[in-house]
Amino acid sequence: MQKHIPILLPLFLLCFLGIGLPSAFSVDFIQLEREFGGKGATEGKFSKDIHLAFDRQNIYVSDTENRLIQKLSATGEFLFQIPEAPESPDNILRKPRHLAVDSVGNIYVADVTAHHIPENTDPKVYMFAPCVHKFSPVGERLETYFVDPVDVYPKVVLTAGLILDEEGKAAFAIQPKGYDRALRVALNAENELYVLDAERGRVHKFGTDGEKMTTFGRYGAGDGEFDTDAADIAIDARGNVLIADTGNHRIVRFDAAGKPLNSFGRKGRGNGEFTKPMALATLPTGEILVKDVSQFRRKIGGLPEIVVLSPTLTQLTESTPSQTELADTINNATRSEYGPFAQSPAVAADTAALNRRVRLLEEAEYSRYYAGETDAEDDAELAEELKRKDLRLTLLHNVISRVQKFDSNGQYIGRIVYETDQLSEEKHDQTFLDLDASGHLYLRDDSDFTIAQYSITGFTVKPSHMNGFYSLRAANLQNNYSEDYEDIDLSTDVQDELNQLEFKNLLGWTYSLSERWHLTLLDELTYAEQDERYITPAKVEDSYDFGTQALENAFAANLKFITNPNPYRYKELNLSVGRVDGTSDLTQDALYVELNKQRRVDTGDASSTVIELNWDIWSRTNLWLRYADLNPAETSRNFIRRFYDVSGDLYEVFGSRNQARQFLGELTIKF
Repeated sequence: MQKHIPILLPLFLLCFLGIGLPSAFSVDFIQLEREFGGKGATEGKFSKDIHLAFDRQNIYVSDTENRLIQKLSATGEFLFQIPEAPESPDNILRKPRHLAVDSVGNIYVADVTAHHIPENTDPKVYMFAPCVHKFSPVGERLETYFVDPVDVYPKVVLTAGLILDEEGKAAFAIQPKGYDRALRVALNAENELYVLDAERGRVHKFGTDGEKMTTFGRYGAGDGEFDTDAADIAIDARGNVLIADTGNHRIVRFDAAGKPLNSFGRKGRGNGEFTKPMALATLPTGEILVKDVSQFRRKIGGLPEIVVLSPTLTQLTESTPSQTELADTINNATRSEYGPFAQSPAVAADTAALNRRVRLLEEAEYSRYYAGETDAEDDAELAEELKRKDLRLTLLHNVISRVQKFDSNGQYIGRIVYETDQLSEEKHDQTFLDLDASGHLYLRDDSDFTIAQYSITGFTVKPSHMNGFYSLRAANLQNNYSEDYEDIDLSTDVQDELNQLEFKNLLGWTYSLSERWHLTLLDELTYAEQDERYITPAKVEDSYDFGTQALENAFAANLKFITNPNPYRYKELNLSVGRVDGTSDLTQDALYVELNKQRRVDTGDASSTVIELNWDIWSRTNLWLRYADLNPAETSRNFIRRFYDVSGDLYEVFGSRNQARQFLGELTIKF
């Protein structure tokens, strides 16, 4: 029973010690520090649309729907809010969104406001425009910054709506195109304000006195350019300006004065590559954290695809829908080939019986393993496929997301990988919210609006990072048979008492080494015994006692690497190992030894190994290789049988051993 240990040991060393892994394989994981917030309208509660900002000691939350800003302690306790009465007519916040805090505690929040054009008094004329409000550390409004001209008449005729001003008098309001577009804000060490106006392809810099110092950037994909869906702005330790250029899948850098420096990253899901970067954080050490929208969806319960080790075993597949059925995927290989546990003679396995995995590269099928952003021309088709009921029902999985780390020059350092358990009632709808300068990750529960703060814990195997199951099954069957043959009396001619006992212990374990590397282990230990008393009162010397005991351990491991997660060009590589070790002991003794000492003793063993490589060389080309050492190859056990005569003397020994070594290869090309 120890023969499978050499297979287990290297895999566990691989996980726990990281031996043999390249440096780029190192992955950081996260650990929950605290949760705070929840659904509400004030004092530590939020609506759905919120943004976070941080200083060394506090957390700031802008709440668009509730029209307020809250200041919380570092542990999430409510401190105060701006304004004290959000429902008051004096509340100037209309749609507070992205915000930042300077070194003295002043708060800057992006918003939209109605600005009175001074030359107009009767009636007043207001211009709606995006802006940034500046508040003191205690909540007093200090200044409002505008990125659009608001104190001059527009040079074109615009439609104006009739409104009531703050004094209750009739006035006109102009709402130019894009008046409520979203802005994002950041501050450098000198408390100078940078405002990202992505929709207009501009970054505006304001001095501490409120005067606009410069404007830089433009729409495009070249040097010093970014797309109109640029998602974030941050200032690094050197004072350089970083833009998350979402549409171009890169990070664009400018110096403090707005001069283009360089960019890093490109479209992709590898190290140093991005799929629509969405959030930035700069650390005091100069390192840069980047969160993109790339996600990997991996179905829970995936098992190694080990083909038949012997005729008594069935294939382990990824499609097993429940633990109960999963427990049945390995047939009871403990029964001997004769007696009450007898099974029909095995037929030599042919190519179909080997049941190798032939990958059908259909786009809809792979949507269940991966969900993320695709090229624009693929979006509509992919979205339509995801609506299909049969696909939705298969999405029982973990969503794997990542945050990449770069040095101050944009060189890739490593990544943080975290998982969202889609089977968890509490955590299945956690979504990314923000990163802070300490490297903490903030996720928000979209059901109850609580915020979870996570710290980075490093590359370790912990129960929280694993998925698995444990199944213990016991069966005890007792059957009594009494038969009266065709004669004129009612006495029993045969009495058969049969007792069967079986314990099956099944452990499945899956672990994501990274976004693409995934390890699955399965181990099943089965113990079975049977006792039968066959009594013939009419001829008691022919009565016998039959007993058998069997122990079997089946182990399987699968290491999967997703070489291309794109659902339209999906490729993966699987390396699988399977091992079965088993023993059986059977005895058949005459029940009344004083009359008959005839008996039979059988001992059996099994030790089979299969190694498989399944590789999607190209998206429509699959290579399958299999090496199998099947021992036995066509029966459940290799047996040695010893027969003893009525006097108890050994008179015959019979040995049965069959073994097969197989190497199979198959290349499949789909047209």
